[in-house]
Amino acid sequence: MLLWYWAITATTVRKMKKFLSLIFGIFGSIVVTSSLFAGVPDVSSTRPALKGVEKIYMTSKMSNGLELITMESHKVPLITLVLAVKGGASTESPDTNGLSHFWEHMFFKGNKRLPTQELFKKRVRQLGIFYNGDTSAELIRYYFTMPSSLLEEGLQFMADAISEPLLDEKEVERERGVILDEYDRNASNPQFDFWKLNQGLMFGSLMYLRDPLGRRHVIEQASRSQLLDMKNRIFVPANSALLVVGDVDPVRLPTLAQKYFGAWRTPEGWAGIVPPEIPSLKKSTEFVMTRKDVRNASVFCLFRGPRARSQPEDSFAADVLINLLQHQSGKFFKKFVDSGLTFGAELNYLTQSHAGQLNLFAVTEPQKVRSVKKLLLSEIEEWAKPGYFSKEHLEDIRRNLLIDHKFQLNKPSSYAKTLAFWWGVTGFDYYDSYLDHLRRVQLTDVQRFVRNYFIQKPSIVSILLSPEGAKEAGLVDNSQPLLESVLADYYEKTKK
Repeated sequence: MLLWYWAITATTVRKMKKFLSLIFGIFGSIVVTSSLFAGVPDVSSTRPALKGVEKIYMTSKMSNGLELITMESHKVPLITLVLAVKGGASTESPDTNGLSHFWEHMFFKGNKRLPTQELFKKRVRQLGIFYNGDTSAELIRYYFTMPSSLLEEGLQFMADAISEPLLDEKEVERERGVILDEYDRNASNPQFDFWKLNQGLMFGSLMYLRDPLGRRHVIEQASRSQLLDMKNRIFVPANSALLVVGDVDPVRLPTLAQKYFGAWRTPEGWAGIVPPEIPSLKKSTEFVMTRKDVRNASVFCLFRGPRARSQPEDSFAADVLINLLQHQSGKFFKKFVDSGLTFGAELNYLTQSHAGQLNLFAVTEPQKVRSVKKLLLSEIEEWAKPGYFSKEHLEDIRRNLLIDHKFQLNKPSSYAKTLAFWWGVTGFDYYDSYLDHLRRVQLTDVQRFVRNYFIQKPSIVSILLSPEGAKEAGLVDNSQPLLESVLADYYEKTKK
């Protein structure tokens, strides 16, 4: 199973940044996705204007409230099924933090038709299914890719798993051990305490709403009755969508979906969970943390970002800013990357609706880390000045975002998960007009965004490096008092 423990992205574009491994040295269990822009040569302003993207999927709602989303692609005889649920850390409490992820694991265990995991796995082999699931702060996804000739069998298989899980006590105990091992692998990473502290400073006592990994003691004590309660509150058709993408007949599909998912019901009187409002960040904090096995020095400057549903225009400006900063002919890229000052530097923003966060960071050598931090913070004010970004680079970005979208459409199995993300996090009204809105963002909008979200705004500025690197940089670890105060409750119950 995958966990979006620290997933960061700017747009629908999802390009892995190889240099991010430099942050984490020998470990790589954190999922990191980032924005497109490898840079392109300047082109003439006489090129054709960017056009919008046509809607290529269909939506309908079944009688039980389940949304059905279909996209045809007959290039290969494959089908991808995604079951998306609006849930995750943002629908948990301190006493249930981590149980959405626990439930994600149990989805792949026994159900009424296939009562043991052995039978479940046997059916996976029979149907030739590639499967997985992931949990984030605002979304849970399960996905199967399989031969399209077995669509009906795949629909039945997925419907059985979500609607009639057994949650056998022995299976729960076995999977608890698996999840605790996953937790401990994350906790053994040098950046674990570092990122927990950053999130604690950013979100205070409500940090659990942004942490799908959860708390160890909650996982240790989770009961079958808690998981069943979560099923009835979160994993219901009125809170879910079924996406079918690939070699599918859209005329036949609704009948098949009704046949296998129609009996799945939402409990009477059900109402969706509204997470508590996260208050604004009130004050700035800086700290240095040292950990063994950290290869390089990392600087993070974190700011509150826009919430996509309630602040959509700001989220579009954020995505444009991120891509402008990654343009290889731009001032930021030349100053921080081309110059050799850092191994990599960029701004990231994960589109979210409950809480937004902007992450400006750089990876460098320990002896350079203090100057890099100073330059990063001073560079922010330059972003708001006319002339820092060019109209030509803005046009490059618009063009490349459209090209990347076209590439995505040629990978139906991946695009199905992308559609699920936007359905769950922002809704399709946001997604359908996404590129059109990006096209309308002007440089003055970007400058306004920088003033509203960065300049003279509270921030969390932190440095992570090895003890030896700290000595080389003339820095002292001052994180322990913050860990003890900000994360006192978390560590009191979570640490073994």
